[in-house]
Amino acid sequence: METTKNNPALFDFDSLDSRLWGVACGVGVDSVAMLVALYQLGKRPHAITFADVGAEKAGTYAFIPELQKWLASVDFPELTIVKRRPPKAPYKTIEENMVMNATLPGATFNMGSCTMAWKIEPQNAWYKLQPNFRAAMNRGEKIVKLIGFEAGETHRTNRADARAHSCGDDPVYDYAYPLMALGWDREKCKRVIAAAGMPVPPKSACVFCPNQKPEELSDLTEDERGRIVRVEITAEPYNRKVHGLWRRPRKSDGRPGSITRYLIENKIPFTHPGRLPLLQLNPNCKKAKVGSSFAGPHDQPALVDLIEDEAHAAIVKRI
Repeated sequence: METTKNNPALFDFDSLDSRLWGVACGVGVDSVAMLVALYQLGKRPHAITFADVGAEKAGTYAFIPELQKWLASVDFPELTIVKRRPPKAPYKTIEENMVMNATLPGATFNMGSCTMAWKIEPQNAWYKLQPNFRAAMNRGEKIVKLIGFEAGETHRTNRADARAHSCGDDPVYDYAYPLMALGWDREKCKRVIAAAGMPVPPKSACVFCPNQKPEELSDLTEDERGRIVRVEITAEPYNRKVHGLWRRPRKSDGRPGSITRYLIENKIPFTHPGRLPLLQLNPNCKKAKVGSSFAGPHDQPALVDLIEDEAHAAIVKRI
C-alpha cells in the first residue's frame, strides 16, 4: 500500500475497506474537506481525532459543534478530542509551556517537536487504548492515518511541523493524503464544505504559530494577539538564536523577526499581556535558576520596552 508523501496520487481509497484507519483532524479547512470527501466516496472512518493543544484560535473552537453536528448527520464517528497531560509539569497547554519555560515553539527553530509532543503523541496514545486498534497493532498490522494536506502542498511534508505527519517508515502507522490524491486545492475545499451545509472554518493553527503570515494576524482577536506578545516577550531575554516567532528579519517582505515588533510597527491593536492571566516562570526551569542571558541577536530595544505598559513591565520583572 503506497501511501507515503512521495506518492500521494497512488493512494487507493478502496484499500481502506480492508484496513483499520482513522482521520487526524485539525478542524481546519483541509481536514474538514477531507471528511466531506470521504463521505462522498462512501468511506466511513473508524476514528476521527483532534488534538487540542489549548491554543487554537477562538474560531476553531467555535466550529467544533458545527462539525460534530455534521458528523452525526452522516453517521460518522464523533470527533474525539484528545489532550496531552504532562504528568509532572506544572503546565497543561502548549501556551503555558511556552510562557512558563520562557521558550518558543519548536517550529521556530525548524523542529517539529511541538507537533509531535502536543498533537501526534496524544492521538497515538488514544489509538493504543482502543481495543480494536490495539489488537491490530499486536497482530503487526499498520493503522492507516489520513492527513489533510491539499493538492499542491507537497512542500508541507518538508516543513518541520509537518514531517511528523509523513513518516513513511513508521512501524505502527501508514500515512495517506486524500486531498492530494483527489487534486483538491484550498478553494475547492472551501466550496465543498459550504456545499455540505457547514460554515467554512478558519485556518487551523496555534494562535502563536511561527508559520502564520502577516495577513493572518488580522483574523485574530486582540486577546489572541496579546497572547503572541506574551510568548515573545517572556522568551526574548533567553533567546540566543532568533528575534522572535518569525525567526529573523526578512528582506523579501521587510517584516521583522518578531511578530510583536510587527504589530507595533503596523499599529495593529492587541491586548497588553499585563491584562492577561498571569503565568509565572516554572521554578524548576533551568532559566529560572540561571537567569536572563539576553545574548541573542538583539540589536534593537527589548520588546518589553516597546510595549510601554507599566502593568506588563511589572509582570516581566516578577518572572
